[in-house]
Amino acid sequence: MKKKVCIVIVLLLLGILGLVLTFVFNKEDDEKYVKELNNSDFSKLVVSYSGRYADTEDLKMVEEEINKIVREQLGVEVELKVISQNFKDKVNLMLAGKEQVDVLCVTNKIYMELYIDGQLSELGTLLEEYGQGIIDAVGIDNINACKIDGKLYGLANNRDYAAGWDSYMLRKDILVKYGLKKEDIKSIKDLEKIYDMLLEKEPDIIPVSPDGTMLSNCELTDGINSFPAGGHLNYGQNENIVNIFETEEYMERLKQARRWYLKGYMGENILNNTKNIIERVQSGKLFSYIVRGKPGIEVQESIDCGREMVIVQFGKNAISYNSMAAFPWVISKNTISEEKSMQLLNLMYTNEDIMNLLSYGIEGVHYVKTDDGHITFPDGVTTNIFTSTAWKMPNQYITYVWEGNPLNLWDEMDQHNKSAIQSCEIGFNFDVSSVSAQYLELESIYNQYKVILENGLVDPEEGLDEMLRELKSKGLDDVIKEKQRQFNKWRSQNKK
Repeated sequence: MKKKVCIVIVLLLLGILGLVLTFVFNKEDDEKYVKELNNSDFSKLVVSYSGRYADTEDLKMVEEEINKIVREQLGVEVELKVISQNFKDKVNLMLAGKEQVDVLCVTNKIYMELYIDGQLSELGTLLEEYGQGIIDAVGIDNINACKIDGKLYGLANNRDYAAGWDSYMLRKDILVKYGLKKEDIKSIKDLEKIYDMLLEKEPDIIPVSPDGTMLSNCELTDGINSFPAGGHLNYGQNENIVNIFETEEYMERLKQARRWYLKGYMGENILNNTKNIIERVQSGKLFSYIVRGKPGIEVQESIDCGREMVIVQFGKNAISYNSMAAFPWVISKNTISEEKSMQLLNLMYTNEDIMNLLSYGIEGVHYVKTDDGHITFPDGVTTNIFTSTAWKMPNQYITYVWEGNPLNLWDEMDQHNKSAIQSCEIGFNFDVSSVSAQYLELESIYNQYKVILENGLVDPEEGLDEMLRELKSKGLDDVIKEKQRQFNKWRSQNKK
């Protein structure tokens, strides 16, 4: 009998404890809900993007200046979480670990993978309610180019949508030393002659370096999900989606990379360089690197490198894929408030002071104004760490113009976008969710091969055959077929 009484008492106590815990947790949830409704109670919103100046005093200074604006306008503070290396992996870890990340700028590939994983907030209603300034700044057509299966998860930024393909950035001091002018470099063969000369006369200087791979300035290898899901040829003009890996154009680029590697143009440590391209140019050890052309690119790269750089371009200006969605700004599911995050984005897209802080740093420290309306270096300063990421900020078009560029640079950029070849794919995003397992596996296989294959470290025919066998065994043809099906459906609904 006593035993039964004891059991009853224990059960009653456990029940009471459960009610208490339920009350406590429900109270905490209620308090959190109230907190999210009360703007003044927010401690911070975390904004993350990739850049080379993570954890620097310069970044902390910029963050504090931005917070002076954001505290007054939105009643919140901002933490700038800039990631210098392994951005994709670190973002995935943060989101998987439920770490607070409110606003992100991501690449198109990360955008799609976060969409597959359900890590992105849908933005349609939020944009209508809190983002009118974004719509006015960027235009609804460019914003809608970020839609996936009819729903909006990312926001386009104002920048160079069109690229000047097959472009190379060269040190002007070397050209001057040997009596050369960029206007005389009209073809790849002309460029190769300079590289041959450097191997003989400047053996301590590496002629050229890839940015990832030697094909990353080639329109064939660019685009949302074009690798390894197929893409459009002829600067995006051909509506038929093909396996890029099986085209003659891709093989020719692989052969060029192989020829350059065997000649020694890229040096011997392609896979083991501990310094990035800019650092190697700054140190005088590198002559050129591959880029994509745009208005203002020479000044941008000269600031970054701390020495005068010039560009040569052999391809056409083209929006060869859905470039508007190449670097979207998104709100993650880990945000403390979707509403506040959209309000913050709206402020970033429309506030000139915030955009100049993110793009150039602090006036008087990182730049100064000139009498004619430009900005330039303060006395004794030769580089600016922020300009290298200025193009990925929400709205470059409301920032100052650096000395050396025309004051109407942003008008020129807008015209550059409008006058370029326009891809048939603008506005289309391949929704890979129906083939996500195959797609991610194909991405993994391609990532294993591309650095050695597209930098010429292996025989192109043997290396490509091996990669293709693996890709096809994992469903490459089926993924391309699904992309073509979706594209045909989208095209029939949107063709003007």
